[in-house]
Amino acid sequence: MIIAVSDVHLGCDGSNRDAFIDFLRMCDTPDVEHLVLLGDILDFWRRNNAQVVIENSDVLDMISGLKAKNVHYVVGNHDYSILRLSKRYDGHYQFPVQRSLRLTDGGVKLYFIHGFEMEVLTTYEPLSVEAYEKFCERMCYSEDVLGEYASNLWNWIENRKGAWWRYRSIRTDSRNPTDENKIRGLALSKGKYLLLGMQRDEKLIFGHTHDPFLSPDNMVANTGSWFVCHGGNNGCLLNTYVKIVDGKMELKRFDGKGPL
Repeated sequence: MIIAVSDVHLGCDGSNRDAFIDFLRMCDTPDVEHLVLLGDILDFWRRNNAQVVIENSDVLDMISGLKAKNVHYVVGNHDYSILRLSKRYDGHYQFPVQRSLRLTDGGVKLYFIHGFEMEVLTTYEPLSVEAYEKFCERMCYSEDVLGEYASNLWNWIENRKGAWWRYRSIRTDSRNPTDENKIRGLALSKGKYLLLGMQRDEKLIFGHTHDPFLSPDNMVANTGSWFVCHGGNNGCLLNTYVKIVDGKMELKRFDGKGPL
């Protein structure tokens, strides 16, 4: 069994921390072959990294001690600095950390990414994924007041570019879909094979949008989130994850009861 979960945003007020701890207790079994932490488990964008880690050291210690056979950490945009830390202490880190992950289950190929890559590709062009990753790492080291300032600056930049983005969208697509719909559109399209470096027979599992879904053909899944946004979650389910058995994906919501 493979369990994938993302976007807990530990360190932020909206994080459903207690429910996530209960969820980890359910994952404390060798029946879980792979636990994939699919990014933004921690949130370093507005807080000092060390302070966030100290406040959530019990959660991280729980993850390190799980009976799950393998734990993988795929970085998101809000915890991107973990990638640098893992490289600094190569061979002596709590769990493998990477930008993406490939697994095989029941002969089925699976490809895991956080998903910010698709937002950059569909929304931020001409900004490259690499440039956005550099921005994300810098945001992770912008603590407290500076982090809030940097976040507001990024929002201002996005608002300034909005008129041009809308103008270009009007020329190409009168529907002007939301960013989330653009990301989902790429995830469901065959264009993802070229843009994400995927193989045609791979299933895609990602997070980032906080909008959980499972495609009808069982080829694409979004893990959702465990975080209550200040403006609400647009009706999206909370505390969701993806369970994979023999290559078949299932979108589930954690209700505090077992089994997984």
